[in-house]
Amino acid sequence: MKRKVVSGLLSAVMVISMLAGCGKSDDTDVSSAQAKDNKSSGDKLEIGSVIMNTSGEWFAEVIQGMEGAAKKLDVSLSIVSSDNEVSKESDNVSTFVAEQVDALCISPLSTDASAAAIESAKEAGIPVINWNTTVDTDTDGFVGVSNNKLGGMTGEYVAEYVKENFPEGCKMALLTNSSYEVGVERCKGFEDAVKGVKGLEIVASQDAESQEEGLDITEQILTANPDIDLIWAWNQTSLLGCVAALQNAGNKDIVVMGTDMSVELAKDMLGDDVKLQAITTQMPYDIGYTAVENAVKAAKGEDIEKETLVPLKTYAKDQTDELETYIEEHKGLAEE
Repeated sequence: MKRKVVSGLLSAVMVISMLAGCGKSDDTDVSSAQAKDNKSSGDKLEIGSVIMNTSGEWFAEVIQGMEGAAKKLDVSLSIVSSDNEVSKESDNVSTFVAEQVDALCISPLSTDASAAAIESAKEAGIPVINWNTTVDTDTDGFVGVSNNKLGGMTGEYVAEYVKENFPEGCKMALLTNSSYEVGVERCKGFEDAVKGVKGLEIVASQDAESQEEGLDITEQILTANPDIDLIWAWNQTSLLGCVAALQNAGNKDIVVMGTDMSVELAKDMLGDDVKLQAITTQMPYDIGYTAVENAVKAAKGEDIEKETLVPLKTYAKDQTDELETYIEEHKGLAEE
């Protein structure tokens, strides 16, 4: 998987380099619709995909879904990463506009800062499907989940768990996100679900996005709050870091809940060196597949849903068979 993404990135860099040496001419103003008219009937549709970043199994599985759809639908797919940089995202979109792709899939980095790039694609006549994240401009369709519900489902699990296991009350820490709309919504959903739970006290809440940040922040929280009982992490990478911090500390008592499953996390849930109790996860393969599928439909002028929401699932530590099945079905992602 990683090799394919890197290949796509190198291709994008080559295209950008070639474009940089050319001044804008009347030829570059040819609309996407005109370009499609010039294609022979045997040419494959070309779908451009701009992905936030390629870190972790979650994005690897999204990419796998995109590639699966492209193969099934017999279209050409180019995937590039913005590496969490809005300026690079804009450059990536500009490249696809210059290439006159038939449709664009994008997970916008910012609701406002990403709007201009998306509008430029729309102005060029290119249908746009945004997935995972939303943006403050019109697109042809959205594919993803309700992030409020994603956080809320884990929050509901925590609420019941606290009632059953901490009748005298407990202290909890949160690894949160205030930078992205998905993070803000996810955290709000979680906090709303645990609000008012008798005896539950949130004693720490700090932003952590990457695995390294998740590890560092968890260590800081443990130092400042040695009597903490539970930790919730908003995304897969911060959860991986949190689990690693507890494993390093030899702590098997703190209960951990989080978001977005991975093979490593499933193995941790089955193990006994950390108390990873529950994870609510998206279905990233389905998100990637549906995003490309809808992009192809849009390129062909077919009707698509304005919003397509993919189901969510909560895994619990005692669901041994389901966790083992998850590991078997996803082990290829962990090896790539």
